[in-house]
Amino acid sequence: MIRIAVCEDEQILLEQLACDIKDILDKHSILYSLETYTNGNALLARGAFDILFLDIAMKPLNGLELAEKLRARGDESRLVFITAYQQYAIDAYDVQAYHYLLKPVDISKLEAVLMRLCSLLKGEYEHAVTIRQGTAVRRVPYEQILYLEVMNRKIYLHKDGESLPFYGKLNEIEPTLPDAFFRCHRSYIVNLDHVRHYKKDEIWLDNEEVVPLSRRRYQAFGLAFMYYLKERGDVF
Repeated sequence: MIRIAVCEDEQILLEQLACDIKDILDKHSILYSLETYTNGNALLARGAFDILFLDIAMKPLNGLELAEKLRARGDESRLVFITAYQQYAIDAYDVQAYHYLLKPVDISKLEAVLMRLCSLLKGEYEHAVTIRQGTAVRRVPYEQILYLEVMNRKIYLHKDGESLPFYGKLNEIEPTLPDAFFRCHRSYIVNLDHVRHYKKDEIWLDNEEVVPLSRRRYQAFGLAFMYYLKERGDVF
């Protein structure tokens, strides 16, 4: 499901834009949730969304200020600005806006933007782990993940130079991962893409980190790693 929010301080325009978005997504049979807000502070108090449609000329917090606050807290939502003033376009891209639509919003342009975003998000869902950190949601592509570790009732997603904690259980996330991930220990899932070599109780990764390998999973890991190398063409 794609989570969408619209923030516009003019109630009539807010309702019209929300209605147009619903009509487009319903026409394409896309599963979504949609929330509407008349001011930025109310939106800030909520969780993260996949797509945000933000009016720029709002009070007391305008759309650009709202976007800056969202980015500062780690929000990676796709931003689409709606405004009557074209001079804000450059400022919009300073906060990594995906697109910029002028009022009155052209329905065909709105549809094109929405469809591109839905296609982009679908690809991200299929090739990434989605984690929630407070009010922010992050998607980490599979290839960037070195390993997942459980510690103190949290999962830590380790990528090169960064460790991202979030609440969850390895038993729940493990079935959602592709075959390149292996449960090498009750507290660890390792990405075979980053395995350099291993021995009876340890796995060395390509960033020099070492992950434990439990004794009872040693044989299964060896078979999985050999199969992975053959599939990749590294073993003949």
